[in-house]
Amino acid sequence: MPAEAPTRITLETPADRAFHPVVRLVLGGVADRLNLGFEELDDLQLAVERLLAEAGAQGTVKISVEVLDQGIRARVGPLKERTIADALQGPEAAPGELTLRRILETVVDSFGVEEATDGELVVRLDKAVRGT
Repeated sequence: MPAEAPTRITLETPADRAFHPVVRLVLGGVADRLNLGFEELDDLQLAVERLLAEAGAQGTVKISVEVLDQGIRARVGPLKERTIADALQGPEAAPGELTLRRILETVVDSFGVEEATDGELVVRLDKAVRGT
């Protein structure tokens, strides 16, 4: 029997904070399908919203959410801010400093930066489903 293809939902939305509730709604629907706990969902939502905040006055952004056997993979981008890549791939911050990298290290299981077109980038966020 062939393995079921992963489910992917893609949302294109303004990066503006006024649209964050729409993003939360989509992430919540996917999390419900996986029986993701409230804390795990909140962590993923925080990670995505922080990336959107760091994107600044970007206009629109795509958020792709993929249901995997072991959890959820979200991709946010393409993002124009190179400072995001620098913040995620640069050296460790000083102890106690609250940076984008430290937030993502705390709230998701793994993350990475993928190059997109025209020097833009996509940030990948992985959140595992525990106890299923």
